[in-house]
Amino acid sequence: MNELQTQIGTNTDGARRVNPFVFPPICALLAAWALLLVAGCAKPGGPLAISTTTPQPPMLQATRAAVCSPYGPCLLIESSVAADFASLAADTWEAFLQTFAPRAHCIGDVRLRASQTLKERAVYDPVTATVTVQVPGSAAFLQSALVHEWAHHIEFQCPEQTTMRAAFLAAAGFPPDAAWRPEPGRAANASQAWETIPSEHYAEAAIQLVLGRRAVPTQVRVRAEAVRVLQAWAKND
Repeated sequence: MNELQTQIGTNTDGARRVNPFVFPPICALLAAWALLLVAGCAKPGGPLAISTTTPQPPMLQATRAAVCSPYGPCLLIESSVAADFASLAADTWEAFLQTFAPRAHCIGDVRLRASQTLKERAVYDPVTATVTVQVPGSAAFLQSALVHEWAHHIEFQCPEQTTMRAAFLAAAGFPPDAAWRPEPGRAANASQAWETIPSEHYAEAAIQLVLGRRAVPTQVRVRAEAVRVLQAWAKND
């Protein structure tokens, strides 16, 4: 079985494995959700729609499917993403946008790419609004990576996200003058390891908020109060 047929279930993070055949074929999803898109019947809180006719930005991979939410933003799934991963990503995107529904107006479309050679769990490119995820992996691994990177997508797409940072810094135990993330083009130095960057705590808090738990352990210790601050912002309270 090649990588375009299954990308779930063979990583070594110790999480429960998922049989790739439990996810419905992407063609079935396309057929069902395309009907919603054509009929124009989707409304806030309803199912997502998938289209395969999304225009392609230059220099990017062909789009396997576009998972478009009634809230507005679309997940553009590239051809490198296998059917099982695409199905999981579509479900996760729906949960993510339901959580951040009041902020959907500024989230914008995001692309999803799979890579077997990526050395990191996942990365987000703000220039192309593309999330690249390491495959194969367990469902828990892939979902956590998606939500984490989509949280970074919000950072770059929603200027109003900056309004919650002061409260989040305090709730997460950072000093009020802590830099949210390393300066663009500069990696964190030895005194600012990944787990000490506020932006990463925020992305890990998003996993807790959207999925209800952090199934993949990291060195970040997310405080409950930090999750509550993020939840309040997500709800636009």
